[in-house]
Amino acid sequence: MTAALLIARDCIIYWVNVWIAPVECVFDVIESELARRGVAPEEFDRLSQAA
Repeated sequence: MTAALLIARDCIIYWVNVWIAPVECVFDVIESELARRGVAPEEFDRLSQAA
């Protein structure tokens, strides 16, 4: 039973990673575009707090 639970846990972790990977890519693209436009990371926090 323990082996089955470990396999089930690994499958859940795998599928969560598969579903989250595209979201991480989108955030990376957004961050790189902001960096390209010259928005400093410190400004990210300030802009998010103002909203």
